[in-house]
Amino acid sequence: MITDIAYLEMRVRYFDECRDVYTRELGMTEIQDTTSEPDEHGEWISTVSAEDGNRESVIQVGNSFLILHEDHNAFTQVLPDGKQLDTSLQEGAVSHYSFYTQSNDHAFSHIKNFLNTYRWGTTKEGPAVQPMNHSYLQRSLLEFNDPNNYMIQISEITDPRLEKQKRRNEKRKMALRNPGGIITGFDHFHMRCYDLKRVKEFYVDKLGLEIIDRHENEEVEGYVFVAGLCDLEVHTVKDKTDVSKSKYQEGVVASFGFWTDNLDELVNKIGFSGDIIERDIALGVPVKSIKLDSGDGFFVEILEQLEAGSKV
Repeated sequence: MITDIAYLEMRVRYFDECRDVYTRELGMTEIQDTTSEPDEHGEWISTVSAEDGNRESVIQVGNSFLILHEDHNAFTQVLPDGKQLDTSLQEGAVSHYSFYTQSNDHAFSHIKNFLNTYRWGTTKEGPAVQPMNHSYLQRSLLEFNDPNNYMIQISEITDPRLEKQKRRNEKRKMALRNPGGIITGFDHFHMRCYDLKRVKEFYVDKLGLEIIDRHENEEVEGYVFVAGLCDLEVHTVKDKTDVSKSKYQEGVVASFGFWTDNLDELVNKIGFSGDIIERDIALGVPVKSIKLDSGDGFFVEILEQLEAGSKV
């Protein structure tokens, strides 16, 4: 029933710079630059402005959207004097995420100048290949910290192991069907949780995601779930002595959503009795959706795209 990531929403203080990084520097297409609503003539008009401090940018990421929502009170890892906070102090369920590309050498040829001149570029010499057992799939990475000092990666799957080729080929085929340039989707979300059992029950037992990996060592344990092109890498620390549940709720990434091909079937399956909302996720993209607590108070939206002009 879950087919892919629908969107990932970031709450950002530095809206103009963030929009510039993701569109002009990374080459993704902005399809909406403000929150808009249709007027009495059916024309789309903006409902916010820069003075309101509540602008929104919707950016195409393959079959998904990256939503930048301006919020002057949003969490940031940048101090007033411009210094960066230690990333270990970062709050939020999604600790970092990565875009998917078929070739990081090709991606680097397009964004080399950005990575070399941007104040928080980290792979200035080109793609860095991860150690073989660093994560479920070996990847080549381009990496930088965005204006929130939030880690952003661009991933190419390079894993040569025979047993990993099925997933590698699945991701490649799905990405080839997606619109876009050098970036054609979300490759993975790296996520933290307090209650791993509850999170597994939500993503697997309730939403039906496949478990593609289970890992554990002395300090952490976790899973990797499959959500279309995207891998959800979820882990928890075993020693929770000094850990607050609030750390695993909203952070720079405030929410994300899944596409489903049949919301009514999912609603019946899980016995959902709340409101089904109808809205436009972007101009000309009507959806119906529900919101669910994925565990620890972090909410995930499940969306089905509707034909333009249709009603629930």
